[in-house]
Amino acid sequence: MNFVDLLEEQYGVKPRIADHYGDWLGYEISKLDRKQSKVTTILTVREDHLSPSAAVHGGVISGFLDFTCGCSVFLTLDRTELCSTVELNVKYFKPLKSGDTIIAEAQVVNRGKKLCSVLAKVFLKDREGSAVALATGTFNVYPIDRKR
Repeated sequence: MNFVDLLEEQYGVKPRIADHYGDWLGYEISKLDRKQSKVTTILTVREDHLSPSAAVHGGVISGFLDFTCGCSVFLTLDRTELCSTVELNVKYFKPLKSGDTIIAEAQVVNRGKKLCSVLAKVFLKDREGSAVALATGTFNVYPIDRKR
């Protein structure tokens, strides 16, 4: 499932524009747990994700983590709310190469009225156990502006 599918299936909302960035990056939602505000996503690293060093570009991982964290926040929202990233802190532990399949797990650790905090980890699919990256994120929760 992609983000547009999530919005349509979980909230009955069809976005005005497609998720072109998500389509290019290639992430997919593999598991949702609304009760725990937890999301699992998957991404297979492609050659166009690589930096000139032949390792995955850090922006690919941070974009993947931003998406995953944001999805976990979406599980706490009602139909009158949206969220946006305020801060994302990513730590990279191991380089990734083309063909690696990675899994991210994100869970909301604190949901306030206006801010939501999330913790996420990335693992290699075939070598689960030690994380290859870690992120903490803060998201702004705000009411949908129906006038736009």
